[in-house]
Order: sequence, then C-alpha cells, then structure tokens
Amino acid sequence: MKEFILDNGMKLIYENRPSMLTSVSIGLEAGASVEDWLLGLAHATEHMIFKGTETRSEKTINEELSKIFGFSNAMTNFPYVIYYGTLLGEDLYKGLDIFSDILLNPSFPIEGFKEEMDSIKEELNEWDEELQQFCEDKLLIHSFNKNRLKYPIIGRIEDLNRITLEDIKDFYKRYYSPKNAVISIVSDLTFEEVKEKVERYFGGWKGEEVEVQDSIEIPRLGEYIDFREGINSCRVEMIFTISNLTHEEIKSFRIFNEFFGEGMNSILFDTLRTKNGLVYDVITTISNEKHIGLYKIEFSTSKEKLDKSLTLVKEAFNNVEKYEKDFTKEKIEELYKSIKLKKLFKEEQSIRLANSMTTYAIMFKDTNILTDMLEGIEKLTSKDIIHVAKKVLKNPSIEIIMPRGLYE
Repeated sequence: MKEFILDNGMKLIYENRPSMLTSVSIGLEAGASVEDWLLGLAHATEHMIFKGTETRSEKTINEELSKIFGFSNAMTNFPYVIYYGTLLGEDLYKGLDIFSDILLNPSFPIEGFKEEMDSIKEELNEWDEELQQFCEDKLLIHSFNKNRLKYPIIGRIEDLNRITLEDIKDFYKRYYSPKNAVISIVSDLTFEEVKEKVERYFGGWKGEEVEVQDSIEIPRLGEYIDFREGINSCRVEMIFTISNLTHEEIKSFRIFNEFFGEGMNSILFDTLRTKNGLVYDVITTISNEKHIGLYKIEFSTSKEKLDKSLTLVKEAFNNVEKYEKDFTKEKIEELYKSIKLKKLFKEEQSIRLANSMTTYAIMFKDTNILTDMLEGIEKLTSKDIIHVAKKVLKNPSIEIIMPRGLYE
C-alpha cells in the first residue's frame, strides 16, 4: 500500500492487485455527524451531487457511469460520505473524469430539487420498515442526548421539509474540499500511472482546511420497551460503549468477541440456541468508527422466552472471568486465524478494500490502523483479553420491541 498527498491536500492511497478490474473510492469527512443545524443535509447533498455539472446533465452522468462502471454508487454514513465504483483498468481515466466533474463542478440545478427531496422523504418513510432497523433507531433515541447517532442518517422529516438548495450549496462549500478528501484506488496499473491520472483530474481542486469535532457520547444505562404492529416475536438489541478503548484494546476485544459472539460455536449462540432453544440466531457487531464506538448484541425471541433469554445473556456478561482459562495460546491462535480469514475474504473484493482504505483514512487519519488491525493479535494473553471484556461488558443500554396489542 502506498500513499501520496497531492499539492492541494487530497490524499491518494494505492494498492496493487493483479486484475483487469480497478476499484475507486473517494470519500470526505462530510457525513451525518458533521451536521449541526439541519439533520439529513449530508445525505441530501450526496443525492444532489449527481443532478448535473456545468458540462453534464443528470441523464448524461447516469449514462456515462453505466457505460464504463460494472458497479458504482455513493453512501452517506455518520463519519463520512463516499463515492465509489469498479471498472476496467483501461477505463480509469474515464471514471476519474466523471467522478472529478460531479465532485468538483456540481451545478445544483433547481430543476428536480423538489422531486429529489420528495424521493428522500419516501426513503425516510421506508427507513425502519425492517424490525432490526426499527429496534436500533428506538435504542439510539433512548440512549443519547445530543449525539447525531440519536437520529437516522437520512434525517428527520421536519428538517427535510426545511432544507433548501442554498443549504446544500453551503454544506458543499464547507465540507467538500481536497484537504478533506481521500481517494483510494486498487488496480493492476502502476502507482505512477494512477498518480498521474489522479493529479490530472483532481489536482486543480481548490479548497480550505476543514475541522470536524469528535462527537462521542457514552450511551446511558437503561432498559427500554417499545411496541410495533404486525410482528409476532420480540426484538432485542443491546449496546455497550467501546469509545474508551485504545486501538490495542480493540484488538483484544476482537479476539474476545470471536469467542463470545461470533458464529455457531460462540458462547452466546451455544447458550441461547444450542442449549436452550431460545433464539434462531444472535448477532454481535463491533462498530469501531469515528463518532460510533459501540458493541452491539441483537437477537429475536418469543415473549414467553424473553425473560430467560435476557437473564442468560446478562449472566454471560457477569461471568466473563470464568472464560479466562479458555484463552489458551492455541485457542487465541485459532481465533486469530478466524478473524484474519474473514478480513481477507472481505478484502478479496477490491471495491470493499478501496472503501475500507478510504474510510479508515478519513476516520482515523491513519491508514495503518487498517493494515495493522491484526498485528500482534496472536500474542495477546488471556489476561489482556478478559481485562478488556470486563471493561466493555457493563452498563448496557437495552431496547426491546414487542408486538403491539398483545402485551401492552
């Protein structure tokens, strides 16, 4: 992996990979967490970027993207917004020409603005149709006071109704700067070839420094119950903060979670599914991102099995110390290999690797955090692992969604 800073401050990250395909990911620290007045403005700006430039109409942009990209898209998250796609290496210059035009020269036409905002409002209407998303949204609303995580990335209807085209232009001017941008390219082309093309299409981009404050807030301790129509089972999600962990402690916690919550051989699956038949599946997630330092546990169960499920999960939290003997040198090596395999499998897709390179550089200002994520992890001790697990698994915030009408 190589890095290069253009004269205008834009960072280029390059990874060589033998393939006819080239993947491009361009990101900025301009996600939902930077919003301080209208929630949903970052996502709306991402949409409007594609509405046209000084030389290309929206129709032309869509046609050209479809012709040369096997896949292209954009996404707004809390810490970042990314624009990405995969194409043939021989067409990289064409792809960079389009991406640079829409990012550097958006015209933000009034034509179609209302229709685009109406489309986003429809997207909001469908946002939490899935029970899993509905449960998480409720939990975040209950758990935070001021953190932007409290509301969906897409925003709130009252804010979407207030957003104007001028608001979007102001947001673009404030955050869309080369000094706030990272471009990652995974390609068989040489570094010099890639660098020359990036400088040709993005070297003329001008912009000021952008400062973004971290907005971490510790979720409050609590257990919350909400109801929903049209469901037959209960949905449970728990969150713990990991924002107080160092990068080295995160490595220890990845090993613990691989043992505790990942797959059919995990403690949680064995306790809830194999031994007691309380759930179909249990999912754990480590969300180690800027503004989002959370460990999540999710499962569904019936009302009759809810209390026992919660009791057993809480007992597992309280009995972490008894697992210390399980973390032998051989077991840690086994868990390390499992994590490594999943990471390599994910990065086998060049677009996912490019996106990871971009987003890690944006969130942590250091791409090495991605590359050394597993460095030294196999040398951890059982005491390291259990110490971090005890540090994390306390004071959860818990959301329970129950069927409306039956148990209210």
